[in-house]
Amino acid sequence: MDSTDQKSEVRITSTLLSGKPKEESATLSILITMVLAFVSVLCWRDPWLFQLLSASRRQVFAGLEYWRLLTMIAVHADLPHLAVNAGFVVFFGYLLYGYFGFWIYPGAMLILASLTTLLSLLTYPRGVVLIGASGLVYVMVSFWLVMYSFIERTVPVKKRLLRVIGITLIVLVPSTIQPEVSYRTHAIGAGLGIIGAAAYFRLRKKQFRSLERFEVVALEDLE
Repeated sequence: MDSTDQKSEVRITSTLLSGKPKEESATLSILITMVLAFVSVLCWRDPWLFQLLSASRRQVFAGLEYWRLLTMIAVHADLPHLAVNAGFVVFFGYLLYGYFGFWIYPGAMLILASLTTLLSLLTYPRGVVLIGASGLVYVMVSFWLVMYSFIERTVPVKKRLLRVIGITLIVLVPSTIQPEVSYRTHAIGAGLGIIGAAAYFRLRKKQFRSLERFEVVALEDLE
């Protein structure tokens, strides 16, 4: 073997996530969040609309009103509830649409969020009502973290894991327990986000790897 080869190393210099998200990503993410906020405000003004768009096991399964699995995402109890969810939806919507496109966000994320609500309702009594975009947020955040950990190979594995763990503790793990919050919905959403991301990465792995760029670095330059 050539001695020169022994003194060099191939490094990944860029991946899909190294570039900027699509230019229209911020606009789309903000518009979607504005729709959620607008519907929430209307529900605060009109209790009938609140009842129409929220979801309970009785309404969805006995009443066959499956559309509630989606509309309940836009219903929030109050402004703080809306503000917290809206911030995460804007930020992670920007990332998910910006790097993975419309079929992931809002497409797949809304489908997984609706499935999250369906599975969560199955664990509750018939009259319990679920509202809010928290399930969607947990799907989006967990999906992004898994995709980041698989794709961003310019960052060493240990550092990637530390970042994922740090964001998980900050964003996904509650600092206080509130009785009105459906933590099981959060857990289901996070689980579906992880499963969805793993399946999506497996399906598109060759494409993601083909976008990686490399360079040969002399080992003595790293010392």
